Amino acid sequence: MRFSQRKVSQILLATMLFTLRARAGNLSVDCRPGAKGLTTISAAVAQIAADAAKKALPPTTVTVTGPCVENVSIVNLDNITLQASPTGASISDASGGTLDTVAVADSNRFALNGFTINGSVNCFDDAVCRLAGNTIQNSQTSYGLRAGRASIDSQSDSISNNPSGSGVLSVNQSRIVLVDDTINNNGGNGIVVQVGALVILTNSATTTTVSNNAGFGILAQTNATVRLGVANVMGNGSDGVRVLNGSVFRTDFVAPTVNNITGNGGSGVNLGDLSHAFFANDGSVNITGNLGGTDINCAGQFAATRNVASTGGTTNCTEPNPNAPTRK
Repeated sequence: MRFSQRKVSQILLATMLFTLRARAGNLSVDCRPGAKGLTTISAAVAQIAADAAKKALPPTTVTVTGPCVENVSIVNLDNITLQASPTGASISDASGGTLDTVAVADSNRFALNGFTINGSVNCFDDAVCRLAGNTIQNSQTSYGLRAGRASIDSQSDSISNNPSGSGVLSVNQSRIVLVDDTINNNGGNGIVVQVGALVILTNSATTTTVSNNAGFGILAQTNATVRLGVANVMGNGSDGVRVLNGSVFRTDFVAPTVNNITGNGGSGVNLGDLSHAFFANDGSVNITGNLGGTDINCAGQFAATRNVASTGGTTNCTEPNPNAPTRK
């Protein structure tokens, strides 16, 4: 098929316009001293919000360079990615701990990639957030990473060295998936899951590790659920996993991989009132060497376990029928 010169020109013009529209979705922020153009992430977000009030926007990537000192709020804006440049970027709390460093509310398909965050990250009010390759540290709020009635997928992030609180907090029917993450050296608990929330710990290339936190490694309370796919919970100041108030702790069948809950200051797993723990009996769970005297402790009223004998540790839990079904 042959095209006229006019037709070819029209195709080229349409391609150029499409390319310009696509590029319009990309912004650059340079927080280094003396930089020109957009010098704060908040200014870029304000520009995106002003454009979104006039027309539907394509997915937008904001590439950031340098040390940004600000509190970033993204509210009711979809398809935004904050991307650290190859030379590096950080966002540091400017509020003295009264605000989150990054707050995302009622926004879908938000992504945060490659930053050092000095402060907290909070996704709430039906936000859907994806984080990858970040370091979240030095938070002065009561958490490093929080989901409140929201969904977070976190991969290869370090949520560590937050002296004022817990590393990860999932509340109010939220869902957090931690993949190859490191949650350690936090001043409170490593992970807190409460009020109907869910946290899944799993892996892709390495192993999620919850270690050396001052309190519990993982605390699940008030109808919360913790699912341990592939993770190690080690060396925390109190129990490795504490399960309270009608909550559930479950390990997946992942043999020959072995999940270790060891060396914690209290029990490996401590079950309170109306709580349940299921341990995969395929050899993939090692709960031994904890310092509280009992590796798996049924402490509350009507605490229940399945396959507790397969964990290798000491326990006071009893199972009327220890031969629970195994995976086929």
